[in-house]
Amino acid sequence: MTTHETETVREGHAKLRDDIEHIRLAARELPAVSPEERHAIVGRILDFLRGTLLPHAEEEERWLYPAVGELLGNPESTRPMAHDHMAIRARVVELAATKDTDVDRLQELLYGLYTLISVHFWKEEQLYLPLLERPAWPVFDG
Repeated sequence: MTTHETETVREGHAKLRDDIEHIRLAARELPAVSPEERHAIVGRILDFLRGTLLPHAEEEERWLYPAVGELLGNPESTRPMAHDHMAIRARVVELAATKDTDVDRLQELLYGLYTLISVHFWKEEQLYLPLLERPAWPVFDG
């Protein structure tokens, strides 16, 4: 994998961070807004999660994780990161099913999503991408 490809991942994360930060800010303001505004805020967040973030996660599972798994010599080595994606998907489903009047639960889910996604990005950028940027080990035929 090239540095250009890993930089593309970092740039993609940077573009997503504003929307992810919005999740945290929305969680904070939910108690102070009307039910209609609350519904609209959660709807916009769900649109982002379903239309942008989850497709991003699926793309990572198609190429990033297999590349890291191959480098580490075991495709199962990236399973914890795929489990993060499963946890994110589950919380998106829960968020969609939560009533607009259940402010405490909405806040809990939004803060949880914000934290889960932020830590997940950090792990990819600090652990996986540097592995892929290292020069390949020479192969000796002995």
